[in-house]
Amino acid sequence: MVDLAFSKAQDPLDNGITFADAFFSFGINYPGAITHHNMSSFLRQLEDPTDGYRRDMGTVDITRDRERGVPRYNAFRRLFHMPAPKTYVELTGGDKTLAGQLEAVYGADGIETVDLLVGCLCEPLPKGFGFSDTAFRVFILMASRRLKSDRFIAGGGWNETVYSKEGLAWVQDNTMGDVLRRHFPELAPALDGVQNAFAPWKKVGKATEYKGKETNAPAS
Repeated sequence: MVDLAFSKAQDPLDNGITFADAFFSFGINYPGAITHHNMSSFLRQLEDPTDGYRRDMGTVDITRDRERGVPRYNAFRRLFHMPAPKTYVELTGGDKTLAGQLEAVYGADGIETVDLLVGCLCEPLPKGFGFSDTAFRVFILMASRRLKSDRFIAGGGWNETVYSKEGLAWVQDNTMGDVLRRHFPELAPALDGVQNAFAPWKKVGKATEYKGKETNAPAS
């Protein structure tokens, strides 16, 4: 990552990597899971090329929330009319090891001081969810609000007069995979048979030789 960040970000594209290559590299694995103990070392020791200052982005996320008055985890859940855990073990869904780590940071009686971000990363995920139930409540409110505020969708504008019959069909019948194939035809072999372009694609070419850790491997 150090060789691909900041002032070096353009180098791969200047040395033969195409945009299709870049998209392919994103498509063949899941991104990092939104969970505890998963902040990359690169982001915890991020050196800013403008001033040479080394930052821990995990710490920055927490201090920014505190500076801006974001409620702590339990207070936030109460504001959303959700139950607030009384113990660390309850917060972690029975994970005693993780609960012990939270206690070591926040103190035996510090359940009310757990930061919102920390709590969201440590609570158990509902089945099939990619991030916490607490965060999902925020997401679903924001997503629905965006749709309700869009006059071209919710304000009577979703019709053939505004979009045309062809335009409506274009929106309804095209997927992310279609968009990618249209702009980057060379990605077609990787997307062949893939039902959801937001899930990992098939590895083709030299990618099949990759021997590193797979983030889309089945859980053991």
